[in-house]
Amino acid sequence: MVAPRLLTLSAIARGARAAAISRIEAAISRCGWLVEARAFSGLYMSFQVELERPRLGEFAGRMREAGAPLDAASEAALAAEATEAREGAVAAALGVTFPDGNPDQRQVIPSVPG
Repeated sequence: MVAPRLLTLSAIARGARAAAISRIEAAISRCGWLVEARAFSGLYMSFQVELERPRLGEFAGRMREAGAPLDAASEAALAAEATEAREGAVAAALGVTFPDGNPDQRQVIPSVPG
């Protein structure tokens, strides 16, 4: 069995981190589904997403509107994938850097009962 190809995308979001995350999640929802999100300090976050193939062409624009533009390599990867004649969603890992974030921000992990 061949594992599906995973697109690797990168973006930079400036300004208030919490507001940027909300806008990024909205951009993802307009073009597909958010599968998982993980924060790594206040400077970096990883989003596992599935993008609808017919909406690949608009994702870069949605990210720009969200204030988190994709880098040139990510836009090229999206454009190349959009030309593929395949069906189904496209799995992607979106890494977002928050240069204005707090490098010492701690992530609160809720306790699990039991």
